[in-house]
Amino acid sequence: MENNNVIDNLRFSLFYDPKKGIYTTVARQQITFKRLISIYQSEGVKKVTEELQKANDKDKPELKKFLPFITPFATFNPTRNKQGVESFNRSLIVLDIDNVSNSDARYIKEILSKQTSTLLCAISPRGRGVKAFILISDIIPLNECYNTLKLNKERIAESIGLTKFIEHIDNAQFNITQPMFIAFDELLYYNELAKPLDITLIKYVEPTIERVKITNVPIHAKSRIEAYLINSTNNLIEFFALCNEGNRHANIIKVQTIASWIHYAPGLENDLKQRLYNACCSMYGNEKEALRNGVKRAFDKAWTTENKANNSIEFIINELNSVA
Repeated sequence: MENNNVIDNLRFSLFYDPKKGIYTTVARQQITFKRLISIYQSEGVKKVTEELQKANDKDKPELKKFLPFITPFATFNPTRNKQGVESFNRSLIVLDIDNVSNSDARYIKEILSKQTSTLLCAISPRGRGVKAFILISDIIPLNECYNTLKLNKERIAESIGLTKFIEHIDNAQFNITQPMFIAFDELLYYNELAKPLDITLIKYVEPTIERVKITNVPIHAKSRIEAYLINSTNNLIEFFALCNEGNRHANIIKVQTIASWIHYAPGLENDLKQRLYNACCSMYGNEKEALRNGVKRAFDKAWTTENKANNSIEFIINELNSVA
């Protein structure tokens, strides 16, 4: 009876706007778990899902707009942001296992379907992932939902037989505002008699970060162009030094700007790249912690960019050419 109350009390915000798709922020309505199941099995969702699976990669993003989505952790009134939280599903873990093969997706679903704590399990719209609801005995703190589930991800995966697929569990789904698209699954699994997984979550405590002071040997510019690039790099390093914890990873992409201009002074690339990498690591305290948080991968991706023109450097070049 107690478990039925847990499920009966689950609420989700439903969003649908074919013009905006995932960028829809105002919910259409608040729905129950039973209503969610009926939407999963509706003819409209079935039709769009089948069209999506047959479409080429170019057309899929547009077709996906015609799928409704929910915010599985919470309901929002009026808008989908942390200030608009109306209710929170505090004993529900939502998993998005993504970027696996079609056969692995079916295998993962089979594993989860055998877990007594699995409330819902469905193949994702592209057929290469799985969405799952897991009931737990513990309570997730609203204000630290993301950090708590990220911290406990390995323990959760081990508890439900998904140790092999830990790297495919998308942390983004742990955000309470993160949408989850509803796609038709002919063999949709759900169990209204699911029993909470007996697990005690490790409490997340915000770390005190002591940043390692970076000591860089001064680079002496050999030209006005080099001076401009060195100065721009130093400004970005100062920005990273003041960047708060919540924005540090998202801001790593800013190194792309310097990388796109480095073709003006290729001789500086190794020095400037290393300085910026050190600055990014420093945001996490040290390189070991930075590597654990995927900084090198994000940095290398940002640094690999196409050459772009810089108006200030072009002005310097034109001025030098006119003097010559």
